[in-house]
Amino acid sequence: MRLIPPASLLAPLALALAGCSPVVERAPAAVEAGAAGPPATPAASAASAIDPTLVAKITEILGDNATGTRWVSVVDGEGAGRVALVYLTGMNWCGTGGCNLLILRQGPTDWEQVGNVSRVSTPVRVLNTATNGLPDIGVTVSGGGGPPAYEAKMAFDGRAYPRFPSDEPLIDAFGRVVITDAAIPPPAA
Repeated sequence: MRLIPPASLLAPLALALAGCSPVVERAPAAVEAGAAGPPATPAASAASAIDPTLVAKITEILGDNATGTRWVSVVDGEGAGRVALVYLTGMNWCGTGGCNLLILRQGPTDWEQVGNVSRVSTPVRVLNTATNGLPDIGVTVSGGGGPPAYEAKMAFDGRAYPRFPSDEPLIDAFGRVVITDAAIPPPAA
């Protein structure tokens, strides 16, 4: 059975995606001094607005929790390295340490879930590095009674991204911001 998101979820999603534009972040000046600059990476796009198979897969994953869930997705990469980052917000997906970030990889006919990361705050970045064919992802970790906010690197192990961000901060990594608080649709009125 295919679940179709209520129209009240699709309209804010389309508006949020239309306002998403990736921001290039540069490494700190100390790193830049000796570096030739970040390598080129594919531009992020709001493909979920035009990819019904991605919307259907996200809705299938959300199941009964689709009602009341707000989400924004960004598709990055090309070919076998194409992934969708889906930041979920709402009562079922967020706590004091952040919200869930679904990571899906595009297969030949459908999207496949390769990550469900907990304790993620925005911003979320796609880094200019990859592990096992999929991009490394920089996620902000904060709250939950833990240390001050820091960015952690999420690397694909060949089967999945880790469930929880690393306890090690990510330092001096080039990448692009792809999801911010501004991209998340407001609650339905």
